Amino acid sequence: MIAFAVAEVFGISVTQAMDPVRQVKSVAGRYTQVERHGTALRLLLAKNPAGWLEALDVLVPPPVPVLLAVNAQTPDGKDTSWLWDVDYRRLRGRPVFVAGERKLDLAVRLEADEVAFRLAGGIDEAIAAARSPSLEVIANYTAFQQIRAALGRVG
Repeated sequence: MIAFAVAEVFGISVTQAMDPVRQVKSVAGRYTQVERHGTALRLLLAKNPAGWLEALDVLVPPPVPVLLAVNAQTPDGKDTSWLWDVDYRRLRGRPVFVAGERKLDLAVRLEADEVAFRLAGGIDEAIAAARSPSLEVIANYTAFQQIRAALGRVG
């Protein structure tokens, strides 16, 4: 929507702006779709509880597995207590993998919501363990950047 408002400020109609906007596949890797080791990945960036809830809302329905990755570096904020502000119960019944520097914090949170999961050392380990044609990936900022780097800075 902001793109259309900016276009209008510069005298470009919404109709004219529609085609270029449709061509945008991702912004800095967000919503990027890429193939890795025979698995179709979709990368979702979630930087705060509202972002995580929105990412959970757009997941492909089960049984598609999901990898959740959390770090707590300076750009993320060192405090992971925000994990408790996200309702993870909607992940019940689907394969869930947990990675990132603070994966144990997230694991405790998932256990509280009775979500079964497996720990993963990273994106490639999750892909291998999932054995699925597709995998959804939700990560906070620095975990997202680490995954993009492992994938060759896609998107």
